Parts: sequence; structure tokens; C-alpha cells
Amino acid sequence: MTWTVEGVWDEFDSGLRGFIRGRVRDHHAAEDILQEVYLKIHAHIGGLRDEERVQSWVYQVARNAIADHYRRSRPTTVLGDVPYHPVDLVDDEAARALAGSVRRLVDSLPPDYREALILTEYEGLTQVQLAARLGISVSGAKSRVQRARSHLKAALLACCHFELDRLGGIIDYQARDACCVDCGDSCAPGVW
Repeated sequence: MTWTVEGVWDEFDSGLRGFIRGRVRDHHAAEDILQEVYLKIHAHIGGLRDEERVQSWVYQVARNAIADHYRRSRPTTVLGDVPYHPVDLVDDEAARALAGSVRRLVDSLPPDYREALILTEYEGLTQVQLAARLGISVSGAKSRVQRARSHLKAALLACCHFELDRLGGIIDYQARDACCVDCGDSCAPGVW
């Protein structure tokens, strides 16, 4: 059977409409996506190689259109405007003394890592929420957060020697040579 747009419409319209509405809450946006899917089907149905797999192709076009919709509409955050105050979250004296230096180290992270760390650690997003907000996979979000933490830890360990209690809390620290703590200088050049 040679498929036409009309044949696809007759065969898949109700299922495709429900598929899109189940993934896009805004009724008008769902209708726009459906129309976009039909336009793509119309433009590319002539190049369909395996007509036995038309259903999977149609639904893949729909999944891509939904992903494009969320990519276009995802909110962006200018990192300079993200308020976070680590000093307010810290109780003990040693950690409070490090808070300003940690802020400088966080600000020196690569942009993707910095954004992931700020949104999860300071703004309280879960990694699943981070993935949705950035339009990336959950494993991609987890990877960014873990890499950001790893970079931050490496910079802190290159900068200072820490004495920790049995629960991992900072008891005391000693600045190493050319350290960023308390002096505002860049810490551990080339760590990133």
C-alpha cells in the first residue's frame, strides 16, 4: 500500500491526537503540534522507504515535534540573576568562612556545570526537574551535577586541607599556597 497524507489521517488521527494531548497540556499548543506533524508528514511521506513501518514513523515525527515544542518554550535563566545565598544556609563557623570562596569557585565553573549546581544545590530542584527545565535527559542532568560537584571538590582540595568530623562536616581548614580562600585570588588555575 502506498500511503498518502489522507490515508495517514484516516488511520492515525484519533490515536495521534490523543498521543500529543497526553504529552502537552495546553490544548491550543497540542493542536498546533498536530498540524505541524501533518505538515511534516505531507512534506516527507514521499521519501518513506518502509511503508510497513508508517505507524512508528508517524509517532516518531510526533515525538520530535513535541520535543521541539518544549525546547522552544523552555524558560531560560540568566545565571547572574539567580539569587543564592550559601552563607544563610551554613551554621558552623568554618563552613561560613568558606562560603564566599565557594561562591567564587562556583562562579568559575563552566556555564553548564555552574547552572546545574546552582539550580540543584541552591535552588532546590531535583535532578529530574533540572532535566525537564534544561530539556535534557535525566542521566544528562545527573552527569552535569556530578561533574560540577567533582570540579568544585577538586578545586577546594587543591586550595585547602580540610579537617572533617565523622559526619563529613567541616571542623577546620588550612589554606594551601596560592589559595583562593580569604584572599579572593583565583584558586587552582587549570582545574576546569
